[in-house]
Amino acid sequence: IKWKGWSYIHSTWESEESLQQQKVKGLKKLENFKKKEDEIKQWLGKVSPEDVEYFNCQQELASELNKQYQIVERVIAHSRKPATSNEPEYLCKWMGLPYSECSWEDEALIGKKFQNCIDG
Repeated sequence: IKWKGWSYIHSTWESEESLQQQKVKGLKKLENFKKKEDEIKQWLGKVSPEDVEYFNCQQELASELNKQYQIVERVIAHSRKPATSNEPEYLCKWMGLPYSECSWEDEALIGKKFQNCIDG
């Protein structure tokens, strides 16, 4: 699940049951996704092996592109959290995404993996 208002790095795997229990909005999107997956499965059973291979390659490319969305391209700004913790947080530009998708992230989350972006 890509949570609204959060960067892709916060995406999680959730069961349908847990989403229903949390009463999240957007369950219609889940139903549409499941319907589309069923249609694709049926389609894949009817097409040539070449079409199946092409489809699988496209899916793999899309998956690799989505992985980029979890990589910090650069840190645009930094600030300190309110006096409670005083930990730094960074405004991150994510690879492959527009600036409108920038998000503030805790140092604890990005500091280890993307220190070069913080220092840069």
